[in-house]
Amino acid sequence: MRRWLPLLALTCATVAHADAAADLKAKLQTLRADTPIKGTLDADYQAFNADGVADKAKAAHLQLDFDSKDGLNIHLRPELVQSLSTEEAKNVANPDSPTPQADLLREMSAIHIQHALSAADALLRSIEGATSSSAKPAALDGTPATQLDFVMPLKLPKDQAEAAKDWQDLFTVWVDAQGVPLRFQEKIHGKFCKFLLCVDFEQNYGGTERVVDGRLVTVSAFQETQQSGHGLDFHSKTVSTLKLQ
Repeated sequence: MRRWLPLLALTCATVAHADAAADLKAKLQTLRADTPIKGTLDADYQAFNADGVADKAKAAHLQLDFDSKDGLNIHLRPELVQSLSTEEAKNVANPDSPTPQADLLREMSAIHIQHALSAADALLRSIEGATSSSAKPAALDGTPATQLDFVMPLKLPKDQAEAAKDWQDLFTVWVDAQGVPLRFQEKIHGKFCKFLLCVDFEQNYGGTERVVDGRLVTVSAFQETQQSGHGLDFHSKTVSTLKLQ
């Protein structure tokens, strides 16, 4: 009988982890209230050189006002519109002139804001199709929590998937004692290879959650992307915060 104990323990652990994943999905379903939310999105972008030093010419900062009542309304302040116009004029005169504010505005799109305001739906999509999951006790800012790890499959268009090698995608969610998400983070690492040439790729994305009248909201988020190899080195970081009213 003793020889079956490890197998029994493994089976119990698998069931526990499956339950943890199911519990998270069930909790997310209860955090989808259509509560109107308004506020300001504050975003910063930085690009770094090969030595890890920020390139000031490629830095950007912007603020957008939003209101989710009757859909999603996004307001660009006059100073931002003027700054975008000035940046575009410089780029027209000199195509090598960077356009970091326009690039950041494209990144902070209506879809990005909607994902932040409907964080429960965004998290449900993020863990959909996980090939495995695990749960363990953890501490978050000194507070007891449960860490849920989801191993994700390769999710890329066919042409990119064929070039991807050594792909690893881990999505982590920290929840409180009631199962409410507190924070999430996704770490992706891999290579893109064609013939004998490969480019290393790494992306780290995450955010902090808050419940507003039954609606889960991502109140802060970051994304850091790095790639290297064959003259295609790139390193950037974007940080955004929602200031709710």
